[in-house]
Amino acid sequence: MVQQAYYQKAGHVIAAAVVLPVLDFIAVGLRFYTRRKQRVPILADDWITIPALILVLGLGAGLITGVAKHGLGYPTPPLVAKRSLFSRSPLTETNPEITISSQIEWQYLMTSILALGCIKLSFLFFYRRIFCKTNKRDFTNIFTMVMICIIILWTIGFFFAHLFACGTNFSAWWGAPIELITRCVKTEKLLEALAISDFLTDAIIVVIPLPLVWRLHLTTPRKLAVSAVFLLGCVAFAASITRMVFVARIIEIGFNPDADEDLLITELLYWGMIECGLGLFAACLPTLRFLFKGFSIESIAASVRSALSLQSMRSENSRSHTRIPDASTDKSRNAAQDTESTASQTYIIRNGSQEGKNYQESYAMTGSNDVETGNSGWAK
Repeated sequence: MVQQAYYQKAGHVIAAAVVLPVLDFIAVGLRFYTRRKQRVPILADDWITIPALILVLGLGAGLITGVAKHGLGYPTPPLVAKRSLFSRSPLTETNPEITISSQIEWQYLMTSILALGCIKLSFLFFYRRIFCKTNKRDFTNIFTMVMICIIILWTIGFFFAHLFACGTNFSAWWGAPIELITRCVKTEKLLEALAISDFLTDAIIVVIPLPLVWRLHLTTPRKLAVSAVFLLGCVAFAASITRMVFVARIIEIGFNPDADEDLLITELLYWGMIECGLGLFAACLPTLRFLFKGFSIESIAASVRSALSLQSMRSENSRSHTRIPDASTDKSRNAAQDTESTASQTYIIRNGSQEGKNYQESYAMTGSNDVETGNSGWAK
């Protein structure tokens, strides 16, 4: 009897196919509810979770269909009635179960690529909402835009690479192994490239916000708290690493006739479901903190950016005052303070961008008077 790992069993496959899409549905719904409650606009990082959710639901439906037809979650039946599973070796033979599992695998890989692309883009647009000013071309703005372009190209490239892996002879993917070998590109290399590039892009996306957070004028405990929020993306990163490990194992096995093809495909698709499901859930977690903490990380970051802008204005005022010979007198100091206060108020009133709105929103939610000094009144 074939020994099955838990991730190869029908029950665990069905559980992943049901639980993760349901969690993602709830998380995406709460994300939009949170935006409405925060009274902030719904931007690209929010909208792109909708196609991601639809794709994750499709992945779950594919797994359920495969299990229902015994193409996934069950050992492959012998190709010949009186021959044991481990004695079959012809590369020209197949059976309905292998055909079903291979068809689902082909559709599943392309769907998961699109889902992963949307999830990665959601993270990147979320970073831009927090750290980038639309009218300023700094390193952060340029780098995040470059990463967005890379992810779009990555998604399109691997989608069409899998779609036309066998040219226009699509049925070769789910035909006998010999057809896959002779009529298609080296699919194991394509799968390996996908897994490695997926891991690398996830690693970059997880690291992006950390140096930006540690440049802020916050105390170390608060920097750690903000970093922890962004590191929730490590959930998806861990799933990506796990999937890459199992992909390497499957590639090593290759077309070994003694290996159970249906169980190997089940293993691949199970971990793909885990990565996509957890990735979308992790993309929503930072926004959902508002429901439990009473503040949003976006508003806090916007407040800090406003504080940094005000501090920059103070520095300019301070340098200008040093040119006045009697700037040390009380009268001069009072005049400088009045100028600074007027400049600060003008900055906030004239700034009609989302940053100005988030500043006021954060001030109202935190009730803190020390935002202006870089202490946003949270993570105590």
